[in-house]
Amino acid sequence: MYPKKCAACGGPVAESVGTLPFSVRGETLEVPGVNHGACGECGEVYLSLDAAERLQAEAVRMSKAARGLLSPSEIREIRRSFAMSQAAFEGLLGVGPKTVIRWEKGTVFQGATADRLMRLLRAQPELARVLTSGQLYVQARAPERSRA
Repeated sequence: MYPKKCAACGGPVAESVGTLPFSVRGETLEVPGVNHGACGECGEVYLSLDAAERLQAEAVRMSKAARGLLSPSEIREIRRSFAMSQAAFEGLLGVGPKTVIRWEKGTVFQGATADRLMRLLRAQPELARVLTSGQLYVQARAPERSRA
């Protein structure tokens, strides 16, 4: 799974489990319990693809939790409560293509505005009708001036 010799210094690489740093949005988080290979001489770290994906997902989860944002599973539950595809939910929220899939996979953060909108939709499902009806974009008529 990991090389026997370190590519950086030639030292021995051993399997290890420990805490690794991972940067999310400019903040470095310490993610515990990560399986990895580590060079006994220089400390070079080796990750399998699965371990790298888990490291990223856990760091994103920790960062989102610290910010109070919805988790990927909560976003998925909200979307499914409306029986919508990811593309349809993107249209409802007014976000770009593939955005919801990235939120649900945990690879991208939703912004605070999108997070609040999804929370509002969860709390008041009837708001979905308002968003899909186009009512928000109907211009109000200017009041008529009286001719005196």
